Amino acid sequence: MSSNKVKLARYFGYLYLEADVDTILKILKTLRDKRGFREDIEDSIRILENFDAYYELMRKKYKEYISPRKNEADMISGAVTIDKIKLEHDKQRKATIVFDKRVRQEDIVNIIKELNLELVES
Repeated sequence: MSSNKVKLARYFGYLYLEADVDTILKILKTLRDKRGFREDIEDSIRILENFDAYYELMRKKYKEYISPRKNEADMISGAVTIDKIKLEHDKQRKATIVFDKRVRQEDIVNIIKELNLELVES
């Protein structure tokens, strides 16, 4: 997947966003700017910025996904944005973000368009 392509899909009520790490970081930072501080978004950004360390940790523990920290108040009020993250490393560093079920697809699509990224829906 080229650096300006973003794959977006919905499975079992969850919205999945797949792209290279730098592109996802741009999307998450824009999302943070729009939604304000949320612990899960901040932790997701930290995980992606330290991709290599977290990728090795996932590999050693035989985990497929990492769950970012979530504020309990956000969980109760339904303000959680990111459910889990999958890190992949083949020729390039890629990630898949699994959004909470309450995140609206059109909000993510609008951010992708705002950043002039190519959207590939499936």
